[in-house]
Amino acid sequence: MREFVLTLHLRLHDSITALRRAHARGDDDLASAQAGEVEDLVEIAARHGIDIEAGYTALSPVG
Repeated sequence: MREFVLTLHLRLHDSITALRRAHARGDDDLASAQAGEVEDLVEIAARHGIDIEAGYTALSPVG
């Protein structure tokens, strides 16, 4: 299970990084695709009871 959690976190990190790059370049289509991947990974984490909120709260814009 530890390997699964690590892989999930690495994929989230990579997806968030790609999302930020796409936004910076103004590539809305790629940004949308990356946002979808982030959402999918968050859903997978939730289904498996993996708490990811603490590690990514700082990455979310405060509303």
